[in-house]
Amino acid sequence: MAFDVQDLFRRHSQELKCFLRRRGASADTAADLVQDTFFKLLTATPAGPVDNVQAYIFRIANNLSIDLARRQRLMPLVDNSDDVLNRLVDEAPSPERAVLSRQELALLQAALNQIPERPREVFLARLEGKTFAEIGQIMGVTAQTAFSHMLRVMMHLKAALDRVQE
Repeated sequence: MAFDVQDLFRRHSQELKCFLRRRGASADTAADLVQDTFFKLLTATPAGPVDNVQAYIFRIANNLSIDLARRQRLMPLVDNSDDVLNRLVDEAPSPERAVLSRQELALLQAALNQIPERPREVFLARLEGKTFAEIGQIMGVTAQTAFSHMLRVMMHLKAALDRVQE
């Protein structure tokens, strides 16, 4: 459905701005929301026929206003953006966690080195994303045998990790 956006903007932008101001938006925010409303009207495809274009425009503006309020509740505006950045959680592991991870990796490598060659090959092939049927075909064993090898490797690695945690 094509709208004469220019005509609709001329006829409804002031009324829309007043509506948004009554909902608590500042003059600048209301003006931005009006622009966003008509941009959305221009780019969105309605789900069905629009019988009342004015009501449709006001619904878009109302939804944008609600979305903005939700965003502001999640991330309140602050004067100093550095404060916001300092409050964000650092996703990098702590030095202690990095050391523990390296120790666990070394332990798993040592435990994996203790496993016989064929089960270790099954484990590594599975890590590469191969199915048990593919692994069995490559190694000349049944898929069930490949699964059994994998199960033994997993139990051995879990036991090695459990010993460390005791």
